[in-house]
Amino acid sequence: MTYSILAYDPLVGHAGVGVVSGSIAVGSRVPWAKHGIGVVVTQAYTNPSLGPLILELLPRTSTAEEALRRALEHDPSPAHRQVAVIDYRGDIAVHDGPWSPSWHGYIVHPNEPVVCIASLVESRKVCENAMDTFIKTKGSLADRIVSALESAHKSGGDRRGDKSASLIVVGQTEHMPYYDRIVDLRVDYSNSPLRDLRRLLHMYNEGY
Repeated sequence: MTYSILAYDPLVGHAGVGVVSGSIAVGSRVPWAKHGIGVVVTQAYTNPSLGPLILELLPRTSTAEEALRRALEHDPSPAHRQVAVIDYRGDIAVHDGPWSPSWHGYIVHPNEPVVCIASLVESRKVCENAMDTFIKTKGSLADRIVSALESAHKSGGDRRGDKSASLIVVGQTEHMPYYDRIVDLRVDYSNSPLRDLRRLLHMYNEGY
């Protein structure tokens, strides 16, 4: 029902997540992020409580996998969930519930802290092309994530048609510790959510 890409850039200390879905207002429940901790997506048949719970558990656990496992112990139906996590150690954990709608799956890059995860999309190409584009694209983490999502959309995207999108990048800001958003943009409903998200990012970068 959604496709997402998560990434961590240790050189600048930014972590980001981009999400697109055929559902309305995907940014309200799927992506979660906290500077110094990590980024999470919780999708498929979404349990939004898993996002903040995993961010709470990450500083208390030795690995992202442990934080994910402990969070899923509180879930009534893990088989319906897709969850991906990247923490600020670059550690990655993924849960791809077998009852997620097909095609469902994920790709973890072998050399960089990047994950693409998807459900109810046209094919594995959605993740493959998103990952390939992210790695090849230059620029800020936000630009790379949006470019990856655009490539995923061109590969078929959500089988229902893409209707909403979200982009979050967290890092050190002058308002720490109370505000860590480098970029926080949402398109809650549109016939072309990625085109709108790209336009919003351009305007944001220009200082509007």
